[in-house]
Amino acid sequence: MSTMTEEKEKVNRPLDTMDEVAYRELQQHYIEAKRTIKNLEARLAELLEVDESHKKLNGKLQEKLTEVEEDNKKLADQIEHRINQLRKSGL
Repeated sequence: MSTMTEEKEKVNRPLDTMDEVAYRELQQHYIEAKRTIKNLEARLAELLEVDESHKKLNGKLQEKLTEVEEDNKKLADQIEHRINQLRKSGL
């Protein structure tokens, strides 16, 4: 029976009160959403900073790799040249 009474109260409840409750709930969701967005924006900024740092580091590593590859090729050419010299001298 109390269910019937509760249903009547809901139906008879003034629209303003229902609107106020709904408005407060929406307002709370809005505040939570803004907080979440702010946190996500802060995290995005952190990740973009890390990404930029990684790009710089990757660029430096690529330069070093290119240097090492060039040095390796020069050393391989020098070794080949020495081997050819030794072969020509009869060793």
